[in-house]
Formats: sequence, structure tokens, C-alpha cells
Amino acid sequence: MRAYMKRTISPMLGKLFGRQPIWVWSIKQADEELLHLVGRGTLESDMKPKKLRAQLLAGQYRGGIRIRDTGMVLNSHLLEAMAPEEEFWLDDTQNTALWQGKRWRLAWVPQRSWYYEGRLVAERNPTSDSPALISTEDVSSISKNISRDGAPPGEVVFRPVNALEDPLQDTRAAIKEVRERRKRAKKGWREDGSWGPLGEPPEE
Repeated sequence: MRAYMKRTISPMLGKLFGRQPIWVWSIKQADEELLHLVGRGTLESDMKPKKLRAQLLAGQYRGGIRIRDTGMVLNSHLLEAMAPEEEFWLDDTQNTALWQGKRWRLAWVPQRSWYYEGRLVAERNPTSDSPALISTEDVSSISKNISRDGAPPGEVVFRPVNALEDPLQDTRAAIKEVRERRKRAKKGWREDGSWGPLGEPPEE
């Protein structure tokens, strides 16, 4: 009984004091006839609902949107638009919606792409017809910049699979490095086994 009263009174108090949540549909990207839809959520702000709604309707809201059932908060700069719940009608198949006097096809944006700031493209959902389309990152611009005919930088030498590496390769490189270091330091082991400046006779 107490739990029921709490659930009933909370919305009433929220409405009484003007703190009821404002529900919106978060639109990641709007194409010509297609919306890339994140989902339904509430605006996260300390502003009064009247002012908040005015900013929303004017397309000037800047702040967070808490996405329903995930607890995740997206910043409005990651979205192209936010549609007030009462102005956005979603059909039962979740494939089309009415918004701004126009019917739109829908592609649902998976959670992994919510924070992606590049362009999205729609692909057919391989597991279901509801929704029929899902959004994915557009990587076509990356593919265009990859030259399949271009030669790799530098010289590339191909050897037979059974060819052996030179067993003295590392040893020769180490000896060369030591010699170069000695030249720079002008000290090393002399022919008589003593250590000191090279080119000078050993001390008596």
C-alpha cells in the first residue's frame, strides 16, 4: 500500500511543482526521408519545464538526454534533433514515424554508435524485420583513400619461405655499434689489453 501511494503521489507532486520530466525522441541523424533514431529519453536539466520546453521547440536546447532503460546520458551536441514526444508518432512495427507533418522511414542506432560523431548509413537488420533497418558507421570515405594499386613505401624484398636468416646478422650489427661508440668516445680496449684513450701508448 505504501509503495502504491509513493508511486501515485510522486507524479502528482512533480506536476504540482512543475518538475515532471520532458520526454523526447533523440534523432542522431536526419537524411532526406530517413531518421537515424537513438530512442526515447528525458531531458536532464535544472531549468524550469516551461523554459526548457521553449528551448526544445526552438531547437536551442543544449544539455543532456537520459536514454530510457539504459541510464546513459547523451549530450545534445551528439544529436541532430530532438522531437517532443507529443509531436512524434511511432508505428507498431518501429519502421516508420510521423514527425513535422512528414512520414519517415526509421533506422535504429545501436548503442555502440551513440557517441560516434561521423556520418551514419542504414543497413538491413540481419536478425529481424522489426526494426527492419539499423544504422552503422559510414566508412566509405576511408575506403576511397586506400589505394589498392599504389606501391608500398620503401623497398620490399621477398624471400623463399625456407630461406634462413643470416645467423651473424645481429652479431655484426652489435660489433658495428660498439665500434661507432668507441670512435665517438675515443676510448676502448687497446691491443695490449689495457683500457684507455685509443691511439695513445699504454702507461708504463
